[in-house]
Amino acid sequence: MLNQQHSAYIAAIEPLRFEALLGQTERMNVIGSGSGKTIPEEVLRLSPDFLLLDGVLAGLDSLHLLELLGAQMPAPPRVLYLGGEERWLALALQKGADHAVLRNCADGDLITSAQQTAEKPLPKLAELWESERLDIAQKYADFLGIPSALRGKDYICMAVSMLACAPQLGASYTGRLYPLVASACATSPSAVEKAIRTAVESTWLSGNLNAIQSLFGYSVDAERGKPTNAEFLAMLAGYARRELYRRMTAKTQ
Repeated sequence: MLNQQHSAYIAAIEPLRFEALLGQTERMNVIGSGSGKTIPEEVLRLSPDFLLLDGVLAGLDSLHLLELLGAQMPAPPRVLYLGGEERWLALALQKGADHAVLRNCADGDLITSAQQTAEKPLPKLAELWESERLDIAQKYADFLGIPSALRGKDYICMAVSMLACAPQLGASYTGRLYPLVASACATSPSAVEKAIRTAVESTWLSGNLNAIQSLFGYSVDAERGKPTNAEFLAMLAGYARRELYRRMTAKTQ
């Protein structure tokens, strides 16, 4: 488990109470809070890693907020939902919350649930756009001329798709990203890393030079010649995230 802070937003009637609770752990950095109609705008603007969402908000439907964030955020937060009844917890999970607990649970249990939710590798809200992200990643891989015969191409597309909706995975490629890709592709993390490296090297030797120049420009170390796996994936994920946002915006207009 990575020793990193998660940016958190608190959407609740009593945000100060929950700020104090999350402040008991060094893993949470509360970057904003709200209790009413300004919450959607603030969450979209701040793009937190983690959202503590109270089911009771002033003038705002919390379940509708989940749908809104899933439809409009390329990199949505992991969501811990607080509800007053079990039926509302079930509805929240159906709408895209990663975890849901009763509002009157013990403080220690809430803190534990928040930490565990924030550590989830991929936010559930991102499932809505999974096929779109993979399609975008595939198009960039084809544009660069990554050989289709190489397994690394599939791993690159999967990794870029994951990073596009969860950039926090970039904090540890070997510890988090490669194991996730390996699990999705039924292989080992070391095989993923090696195959991606081979694909990057092959692309730099015989890929589409105009495409490489267009996407990477002068961002690559001239002495080393080719980017590292991390540099390559992070750059493509940035392009994919922006393209996903354009598609999201087009579909909501």
